[in-house]
Amino acid sequence: MRIFRTALAIAFKHPIYLGVYVLFLSLIGSFVTGGAAYVEEDTQTYEPARASLAVIDRDDSDLSEALVGYLSRIHDVADVPDEEFALQDALATNQVDAVIIVPQGFEDVCLSAARSDGELPRLQVAYGGYTQASAFAEQQAARWVSLAGAEAALEPETSAAEVAAAVDAAAGRRADVEVEAAEVATSSAYPLQTYLSFSTYTLMCSVVVCVGLVLSKMTEPDVRRRMLASPLRPRRLGLNMLLGCLVITVGVWAATSAVGVVSSGIGTLVVAPAQVMLALVAMLVFALVPLSVAFMLAMLGVGEEGLNALGNIGGIIMSFLGGAWVPIALLGDAVQTAARFSPAFWTNEAVASLLSAPQLTADVLAEAGCGMGITALFAVAFAAIGLAAARSRPLQ
Repeated sequence: MRIFRTALAIAFKHPIYLGVYVLFLSLIGSFVTGGAAYVEEDTQTYEPARASLAVIDRDDSDLSEALVGYLSRIHDVADVPDEEFALQDALATNQVDAVIIVPQGFEDVCLSAARSDGELPRLQVAYGGYTQASAFAEQQAARWVSLAGAEAALEPETSAAEVAAAVDAAAGRRADVEVEAAEVATSSAYPLQTYLSFSTYTLMCSVVVCVGLVLSKMTEPDVRRRMLASPLRPRRLGLNMLLGCLVITVGVWAATSAVGVVSSGIGTLVVAPAQVMLALVAMLVFALVPLSVAFMLAMLGVGEEGLNALGNIGGIIMSFLGGAWVPIALLGDAVQTAARFSPAFWTNEAVASLLSAPQLTADVLAEAGCGMGITALFAVAFAAIGLAAARSRPLQ
């Protein structure tokens, strides 16, 4: 047991690593959890966004007046003079989100192009600081022009005023939209899922640094010679050292898990206790990966500075490929393929399948078990490399 106590003592003699990598990163994860967005049950009905526009009518025709009237009804139109400096100043000072100019000859070009299968006129649009609102308003204006062209092509004998009236009637129609929240039993577990995804970075950094430091100190040549000269059998010596590293790893996992459960709400554990416990078990399986990596790095002779560097770099890369920073579905095919070679990806897949399921089923358990199994294989692979390096490592 002396070897076991020595391993724990080495870890606790470096409280800065425990404080920074375990507690500080866990608290950062809790802030990430607090900002996690998910659908609330009292979601309001949909309301179209209104932009602030400056609409300049240089055609002064029936069709252009109808277009300006349409934009005035669905957006807030500001009164800005048709002067270059005034328009630039309105955009620069955010008085308006966009400037839309109806060019001279708009009506004649629109009607003739529609009835001769030509190209419809384009409006001149200048964006301000709110590009999303500007783009939305431009699309609505382009849709109105497209409807005018279609009406003029279908009714060649109609006047411009009749085309404008028909387009106004068509453009004013919209489907009734209402946002409904799906009734999912584990929707409240989404913040915990977000936290656990981020904690792959926390576990990777903290376990690699803390456990790697213990192993590197205890495998120094002088320390190894003294331990091998003792009456304790090498196998028992190794088991005591492994037990100490396992206790440190489990302690880090328990601390990060406790912060996650508390920050995401104890109610999550009450609503779906089985899913939450299995998700935490999946994170425990993932913690074996940095444990194996720490063993491998120590056997390769990596020192304290190298452990800090590789732990942080490895944690960032692994958590990124797991989807902690950006959803994998939003990344390219090459990144999605590379992510499947990361244990964090399979762990997050297992956690997501458990926490997003209304109840545990055989399919959910099979998917989660597959993710945890693949993660465990990564840990075995890193441990095998470490054993090979330890076997070939010289004593001095």
